[in-house]
Amino acid sequence: MPIDFYEKLKEIGFNEREARIYLELLRIGPQAVSVIAKRIGINRTTTYSILKSLEKKGVVASYRNSNIKYFMANDPNALIGYIDRKCRIFDYQRSQLIAAIPEFRSICGNCSFKKPVVSYFDGREGLKHVMYDALKAKDLFRSYLPLHKWLEAGMEEFLIEFRNLKILNKKIILKTIVPDNKKIHRYFEENYENYMDLTDILYISISDFESIFENGMNIYNDKVSILHLDKGHEYGVVIQSEQIAEMHKVIFDMAWNGFRIKKGEKV
Repeated sequence: MPIDFYEKLKEIGFNEREARIYLELLRIGPQAVSVIAKRIGINRTTTYSILKSLEKKGVVASYRNSNIKYFMANDPNALIGYIDRKCRIFDYQRSQLIAAIPEFRSICGNCSFKKPVVSYFDGREGLKHVMYDALKAKDLFRSYLPLHKWLEAGMEEFLIEFRNLKILNKKIILKTIVPDNKKIHRYFEENYENYMDLTDILYISISDFESIFENGMNIYNDKVSILHLDKGHEYGVVIQSEQIAEMHKVIFDMAWNGFRIKKGEKV
């Protein structure tokens, strides 16, 4: 079945006239505006405006010869570059919009969200977004941290970046429960040695409490976030509810004290 080039171009964001002019330039090669306008059947001024739009998309180029400006279609690979640029722009706009959601909610003034607000974020980038949101912690940042899963997922570099933002930029105190093994001890010794005044770590046996580390959990402000770290199935969930957050803070503190007593430490 032959490809409908015209429809393909419209699918990626070309309007009707842009698609017609681009395809015509592919067929006939470099031409002056007047020639293109005549072949397409629209006036010269409109044709020039459309050519400039295609030039901005990166799919058409121009040059001068004997004081006449010629336009030519770039290699069709330029269409891939155009799509890639659009994707990067949309990704940036999406991240900006996510960051602005709390500001949009503030427009509601005194109205309160009585029901929990639950947000879902997919993939590794979703995990990163959920972690970045925890940088808004106003005081103590509580965390059940399955560090071994972060390391198995190949995200150690991100954790170092997060540490720098949390400690160097925000001065946020981390209180975390982590599995007790040599690899995790070594990680904190190597990466947190100079930041222990802002970090309180409790190591517990993963064999006794394996279910605690099935997922990660961050508790801060009026939010509880859950991070699923199984490789290839990563996602994050943020629950915004003052009541739920306060409940989990109490549970975390009870667990913290209970584990310390079990280890024979004074509470």
